[in-house]
Parts: sequence; structure tokens; C-alpha cells
Amino acid sequence: MKSVVITPRWVCVAKASMLSAALAALAACSSYPGQPALAATDHRPVTITFWNWWDGEREQWMQTVIQHFNEEYPWIKIDSKVQGWTGMQAKIMSAFAAGIAPEVMMAPRAQILALADMGAIVPLTKYIQRDKVDLSMFYPAEVDAFRYRGQQWTLPLPTVTANDDFYYYNKDTFEQAGLDPNRPPQTWSSFLETGLKITRKDGTGKYTQLFVSPGPHMYLDFLFSNGGYIVTPDIRHEAISSNASKEALNFLYELGAKIATQPECDNFLISNGGAESSLIKGKLAVLFENVSFVRILIDQAIKSQPVNWGVGLIPYNDRNPAARSTGVAARGFGWGYVIPAGLSSEKEEAAWLWVKYLTTSKYGTGYFSFMMGRPSPVRYWNENPDYRKVNPNSDRILAAMQTDRALPAIPVIGDITDTIVNNLWGVAAGTGSPVDAGTKIAQKVQNILDSYWAKARK
Repeated sequence: MKSVVITPRWVCVAKASMLSAALAALAACSSYPGQPALAATDHRPVTITFWNWWDGEREQWMQTVIQHFNEEYPWIKIDSKVQGWTGMQAKIMSAFAAGIAPEVMMAPRAQILALADMGAIVPLTKYIQRDKVDLSMFYPAEVDAFRYRGQQWTLPLPTVTANDDFYYYNKDTFEQAGLDPNRPPQTWSSFLETGLKITRKDGTGKYTQLFVSPGPHMYLDFLFSNGGYIVTPDIRHEAISSNASKEALNFLYELGAKIATQPECDNFLISNGGAESSLIKGKLAVLFENVSFVRILIDQAIKSQPVNWGVGLIPYNDRNPAARSTGVAARGFGWGYVIPAGLSSEKEEAAWLWVKYLTTSKYGTGYFSFMMGRPSPVRYWNENPDYRKVNPNSDRILAAMQTDRALPAIPVIGDITDTIVNNLWGVAAGTGSPVDAGTKIAQKVQNILDSYWAKARK
């Protein structure tokens, strides 16, 4: 493949397959406005063990980040240890329980909130205030996702937004159905109408073309875009029994009943290699998936097998005047970096400098996010014009990130979202009663909240 030269603010020269090889060079460039000056170097050597899940080629990119961090903080050695995925969540919690947690741990949001509740990690608020880190550099939901009991427990890494605030679609499938490929459906009505036009079956009733495969996770997308939420503002009562929620449940049911009946839908996707592969092949028109799928689509282009893809915002209820496309940020698997309680002052300071570098610097979040083909949680780095070269839909994704609302930052949020998803399979398939499912989920969510607040009062 021919080399390509790109010249963003923070990358001066790169090779063409920049998402499968390291950048050839990085030139000196300006930092984001207000970034703290580099620290002095009169410190004793400190080693920071860093557990993370940046495996595959991401490990090489993280080593580049570490190299540049060491140039700015030469007395801090980062010992990066990439972890395996098997039993990941249990491994994180057991490391803290056993007192063997590393100085910096990469962890999912649900575990971070649980660790904060246990007093096992250090709140970063004092460091953020001391170093004058301007939190407005981040998308609002990125910060809200990790604010618990008045403290900020981590700064965002790529990303809790851009995960459930848009959908991918194959433009060719729209054209083949006589639809405008540049105008994806924006409302519930148009989404359903488009689905009926694109979905096709053969004479035996088997799918030959599928519009979308409804899943339980889509309920939250429709709920938020209908002006609803899963709990009341004080986070003490469920809101699943609200009218906004009932309407979202009914719409999810309608999609399953009219667009993608089971088990034929699943069999069709399996025969085409799964949902992601089906979208790439043009067998599936629409896919609700997180931003990491961008990387796969970019790789297709690198392989000279480009996909004619677009991005649509979450459809909203056109019968509700207050409804707007709204993204869902920070479902259980948003990541963050945390520091265990009980470190020496030198270790804690060094750990904070590493976390701050990972989440705010041009290499830690600018370069690293770009190499993954994902937006950064820091707005400034997304001004890089080369995002548009590798991702023609980057502006659309950034617009979606602005709409996000974070799920409530409480340790039991994972239990709540799991309860919702596990009880909506029948509704998503168009076979289960949305009324019965909503009633059941509302009671279970309220039980979780009651139990949480009862323990919190002790």
C-alpha cells in the first residue's frame, strides 16, 4: 500500500496503515490550552506497576505512550503488565481484597464504583484541583460517569461516550431499497418504515436481507431518546414504570415482532458470520454497536475491501414533542484508571502523574485514541483533521457524543443494567409482553435500590 503523509496538530508524519503499525515520527507540537507545565526532575526513582488490558497491537501503542511519558518524567518507571481477559472482573476485585493491587489499575466502571464504595481507591479530586485540570476539556458524560459521592474517582480514557449513542448502517442496503443512503432514519416511525422496506425473505420464509437485529440493550437507547431514565433524579426510585419507559418497551417489541422474528433472525446472522460480518457483507443494514467497531471498518479499507458505511443517531419518538436523540453513556463497561489507597506519598504522586498523562496528554489520549480509530474523550484532540481521513463519519460520531447522558454513578449500576437486559430478551424478540417485562424489571430495580440505600445508611 502506498504511504500517506498526514499532518494533524500532534502527529507530523505517519505511515498509511497507521492503525496496524506505529507512527513513524511525532513532532513537537502545542499542548491543549491550559495544560500544566512539565514537572521538575529532582525526584527519587519510582516504579509504577500498571495493570491494563491494552493487548494486541494496542500494547505497542501503549509502549509508545510510556516512552514519551518517561521523557517528561524520567524518574518514574512504568512497568506495564497486560492482563488476560478470563475472570477479569474477579481478578480486579480480588487484587484489592488481597492488598496486591498495582499502583495504577485499568478497571471497568462498575468495579471502579464498587472500589470507591469500599474505600479501596483514592479520589482524584484533590489532584485535579491542585493541578488545575479543566474538566470542561472532556465531554460532560465522560466526567459524570465517574463522579460518585462528590468525588472524581478517575479521568476518562477512550471512552464511555461513543458507545451507545449512534448506530452503524450499510449505505448500499439503503440504495438497493431505493432509499437515500445519506439520510438514515431519525425517528421511531421512520426507523420502522425503513426496516419494513429493507427486510426481505425468500419463498420459504427465510431472511435474505435483514434491517436490524433487535436486542435488549437497545431499550436504554430508546428510553433515553424518549426523555426517560432508569431511576428518579435522587437515585432512590426506579423509573422503569414511567410512560417514557413503557413507550420504549413497546417500540422494542414492535421491532422484534415486525422486523426480526426469532429464531430465523439469529440463524440468518449466524450463517453470515455474526452481526458485524453481516453488516460488512451488506446482509444486515443497521447495527447498534460501540465505537470500537470503527476500527474493524477502517481495517476493511486498509485491506482494499472498503465498506460503504454511515452513522445514524439514535431514533427518537416522533409522537413525543420532548423527545430528542440522546446517547447512553457509561453502561457497565466504561473503563477508567484508578489508584489504590494506602500508597506512600511518592508512589501516589507518581501514580497520579501517570493517570493524568494517560487521560489528558497528546500521547496518552490524543495519539493512543487516534491509533485505535476512536475519538478521544478530550474534545481538543478530536480537532485533528486526520480523523476525517480514516473515518468519514467522525463528525457524526462526535455530534452523538455531545448528546450523551451518563447512567447513575452508583456501585449497583451493573446489577441494574444486567437486570434490565436479562429480562428483555422476549420483548426484543417480539414474543414477550412489554407490560409484564416492564412490571417485573421495575420491581427488581427498586429492590436493588432499596438494598443499596439500606446498606449506605449503615
